[in-house]
Amino acid sequence: MESLPAEVILHIVAFLEVHDIVRLTQVSKRFYPICRDNELWRNISFEASPWESDRRSRQTLARAPIPIPDPRVLEIKRRAAALASSSRSQNNAKTGANSRGEKSTSPDPSIAAQRLRALANWDPSYPNEKVDWYGEYIARYGPISTSWLQQPTVWEGSTDETHEIRGMALHHDSNGSRVVAPLDDGSVCLWELGHELNSGRNFDQRKGAIIGRSKAGLLSFSDGSDTDELHCSHPQIKRANVGVVACLSVDSVRNKAYFAVHKGLHEVDLNTLQTSHYERYPSMISALSEATFPTPLTVGSTHSLHLHDPRRSRNACWSDPSCTDRVDNVAKFPASGRPKNDFYRLLSGDEPTSPFAPLFHPVPLAIHHVSPSGISDANSGEIYVAGRFPSLLIYDRRSFPKLRNTIHSGARLCSLTSVPYPFRSLDERDLPPHALHQAKSRPGQSLIACGEYNGKGSLEIYGLLPEDSSTLAVPGGAKSLSYKNRVSASRSKLLSVATHGTRLVVSDGDGSLRWMERDGSTLVRRWNINQYEGSEKIGIFRSSSAEAHGDVARKLVPVNPGGTYAQADSNELLIWTGERVGVIAFKNRPQFSVEDWEQRVETAEEKIKRREERIYGETMRRALEKQANEVRFVRGLGAGVRGL
Repeated sequence: MESLPAEVILHIVAFLEVHDIVRLTQVSKRFYPICRDNELWRNISFEASPWESDRRSRQTLARAPIPIPDPRVLEIKRRAAALASSSRSQNNAKTGANSRGEKSTSPDPSIAAQRLRALANWDPSYPNEKVDWYGEYIARYGPISTSWLQQPTVWEGSTDETHEIRGMALHHDSNGSRVVAPLDDGSVCLWELGHELNSGRNFDQRKGAIIGRSKAGLLSFSDGSDTDELHCSHPQIKRANVGVVACLSVDSVRNKAYFAVHKGLHEVDLNTLQTSHYERYPSMISALSEATFPTPLTVGSTHSLHLHDPRRSRNACWSDPSCTDRVDNVAKFPASGRPKNDFYRLLSGDEPTSPFAPLFHPVPLAIHHVSPSGISDANSGEIYVAGRFPSLLIYDRRSFPKLRNTIHSGARLCSLTSVPYPFRSLDERDLPPHALHQAKSRPGQSLIACGEYNGKGSLEIYGLLPEDSSTLAVPGGAKSLSYKNRVSASRSKLLSVATHGTRLVVSDGDGSLRWMERDGSTLVRRWNINQYEGSEKIGIFRSSSAEAHGDVARKLVPVNPGGTYAQADSNELLIWTGERVGVIAFKNRPQFSVEDWEQRVETAEEKIKRREERIYGETMRRALEKQANEVRFVRGLGAGVRGL
């Protein structure tokens, strides 16, 4: 085998079972890259896909029924075949030829062409998209496990009180990934999410453990009026027990996190876990866009949209109760009768009034930025807004706050994401390979939304085209073609949608996660986050999709947002249930559990206490032994005898 060419070994490996191929990768360094060939695992994923199974079933049902011939005709054909076989064997015996060697082994070219066409139409990847198909196969058909991050606690009296997690976002830097989340006591907590322990980190910074936590009450808001807050240096403060839900966004470039609490937006420095700026808005904040420096953050309040640009200098922090007074902010101009010109703002440090876009229907629930392909300008790109109104709102950042266009949906959408590749319509599901390559190579992007329509889940995909495209499109970049899956998406409301590799993943109100192809209709697999070992059994009155309705995944965040995997084990998914955060991994067993944190916390926090208890016990034992010796000594002198 070592002397064979790699092409020959790869052809032989293609006939093996999946578990045999995985074992073969451990034989030698030469077999490892051969058995991890990307095209090999692409074909294996295609053969195991539900899409290919459905195609074969349709072909079987579409075939014409086989007619039943007359038994007498069958007998004549059988005898003729036997006579021809006997004569052929006699000729082979005379010439020394092998009848088996004369048998044609060439495959039917029509069947091979049909398979290549089906493979091309199933392939969810696009030209110039790097996909690790070995990791894709694991994410599509491998085992699933759920690991829950360490739950933050505080010592109250004689028991540990557990705090609820009120949101979730992911922070990336050169040292790895971390989870950022607010707690119900108004503090900010950080968890380690690196795959391996770096040499420069200690034991407490392993995966899933808490690595930092701010003081309680850092995220707070004031319920006083604006006038009172301007003249009062200590406004009434409330803890952030309401208002912090999914309104959280992290800027990994600047190491900043934005938390929306009631009407205020907190900007927190993740290096120091201190509030660096606080800004108040006219109504309660209900949605935040993703924070990608230098693109301004879009803030959605109940009745308006605002652009929050972190590049602008801010000297006013009067609304932040934790912000200390600065020397240059002590002297202030009178509250009335002051000029409203740019020269005054230059002297006083006041910000110019930011433009805002009023909303005719209240409460936006999701805001998503879509930038043109290959352009990173902070002033370009479109803003898509969804919420408790029947249409998607489209704004252009260059002409904000003017409404550019709307896309009618009819559903209540609560989550948005996008794929930087064009949308394929239903008419493009069965094309020849060359036509399919042209369809995938055209410019454009896909907007994906999910929500509720008439009590059921709705998964919607809209094609977005560039402005200079000659294809018919509505103003704002949304093409007239779209796809709305309101039948098989979910029986309950869809809560969140995200891109996960070459698939889409959605969560619903039953606690289920559904992975679908990028067409939005083909189901790849499903998983219930309340499902445990042994719950896969299906009975008459019980199914795997109807497990305990405890937790639901209210927010989904892929650990690797790029969509492609540098390693096969980096295709993890973060879920937030409203109280805790978990990691969905494609492994046989959870990576960590509650017992790990309990053991680690006991070792770290009660080590000194146990040492003091041991010293106290030894001291008391020696004191009691000394007292006993003294009693025995006194009794020996006769002082302890009765009757004396």
